[in-house]
Amino acid sequence: MNPTRLNLKHLRYFLEVARRGSVSAAARALFVAPQTVSAQLRELEASVGHALFERVGRRLRLSPEGEIAQDYATTIFALGDELRDVLGGRAQPRRRPLRLGVVDSIPKLLAVALLEPLVHRHGGELELTCREGPPAMLLGMTAARELDAVLTEAPVPPTLARSLASRLLVESGLSFMAIPTLAARLRRRFPESLDGAPFVAGLGSEAPRPAALAAWFAQLRVQPRTAGRFDDSALMKSFAARGLGVVAVPTLIEAEVARQHRLRLVGQTTAVRLRVFLVRPVGRRPNPLVAEIGEPAARPRG
Repeated sequence: MNPTRLNLKHLRYFLEVARRGSVSAAARALFVAPQTVSAQLRELEASVGHALFERVGRRLRLSPEGEIAQDYATTIFALGDELRDVLGGRAQPRRRPLRLGVVDSIPKLLAVALLEPLVHRHGGELELTCREGPPAMLLGMTAARELDAVLTEAPVPPTLARSLASRLLVESGLSFMAIPTLAARLRRRFPESLDGAPFVAGLGSEAPRPAALAAWFAQLRVQPRTAGRFDDSALMKSFAARGLGVVAVPTLIEAEVARQHRLRLVGQTTAVRLRVFLVRPVGRRPNPLVAEIGEPAARPRG
């Protein structure tokens, strides 16, 4: 039998039986005949395609599918009560939660730039939770539905393709930036001017595409002098702002880095590119806010 639209009366009768453990007790509470309750239960079970109760002696006990149905039904009626209170001016509209992971190799300013339109669009309704960590940990949490989505630099690996899906959000080249005096000196012959120039690099996950960047330097026969390595990207930019050396940042956040740290552009390249993917679980309907990540702020609210 094909599933049909759920009937709220079916769910209400089902919840009463689940709470009281018998059809007759539910019927008394609902002021209807036991036959009416039994008929409503049969229609609900036919609609969902599962038996929702198991008989244990003289009482009815929820089946595994019945326990799931009880959770959903309770939530449905709680939302109905909440809607009535909100429209009646007795409560504030509910907040909209979004649980997001951000892989630690993604620059924080870039993550903020991608999420800022969503924050502005929903204002005080949004309840954002961000977890930072390595890709394997965050992908595992997303597959287990502990997170609604994760921002990462790589698409879903084949081993997780059945439980996760990804889409490309943004792609950016690199901008090399330094204090104004150093930037002016190096800008004239960029990128050859980087040979021997002081360079501020990231350590581990904070390094912007280190293998690709090293290959690009090698192709140009350019070897910057490493003046410092830092675990924290904000600390790295702060030392670059004190004149320690040139720093490479995604071009998408070049203007914000210039504003925050008073750095100036030395030059840009698209030969080394940073990509950011949005990864979400497949199967159950996703959090609708996930679809809005990466969209411009001008999108009208529905």
